[in-house]
Amino acid sequence: MKSRISVGVLIFKEGKILLIKHVHPKTGFTWWVPPGGGVEGTESIFETAQREVSEETGMFVKLDKIVYIRQFIYHAQNENNIIIYLAAKEVKGKETIKNIKGKGMDEHYIKKLHYFDRKELKKETVFPEIIKTEMWNDYKNGFPSIKFMGVESDKK
Repeated sequence: MKSRISVGVLIFKEGKILLIKHVHPKTGFTWWVPPGGGVEGTESIFETAQREVSEETGMFVKLDKIVYIRQFIYHAQNENNIIIYLAAKEVKGKETIKNIKGKGMDEHYIKKLHYFDRKELKKETVFPEIIKTEMWNDYKNGFPSIKFMGVESDKK
């Protein structure tokens, strides 16, 4: 099983979180996630986060700190993923998904950007699930500590 390190970036505006809509091109399965993706080469997690946010949203972020760590074992792709979530402290630029063109498979999945409040998320499929629940209290309290979200798997 191969290992993969990824990042996700929590971007807030007016008390709402920015999420990216993904639609699987074959199955139509739809889900929302923070902008992010895999570390490439010798990038730091902060460099990866800035690159991924730029590619997926067209914006530039300054990052504050690590807020969550999640492990996801993706048996279907033979991957053990470590996902590190960072909070953005400053965001510049206008939201767009146009930068994703020519960047690989993501351009076939990413369909839309949207800022959600907590109530709007109740009816959506969101990963990680913590975004629908305790993240809002952590955000309100300034993300006081790094939380390990545990180990998840695509096998039930």
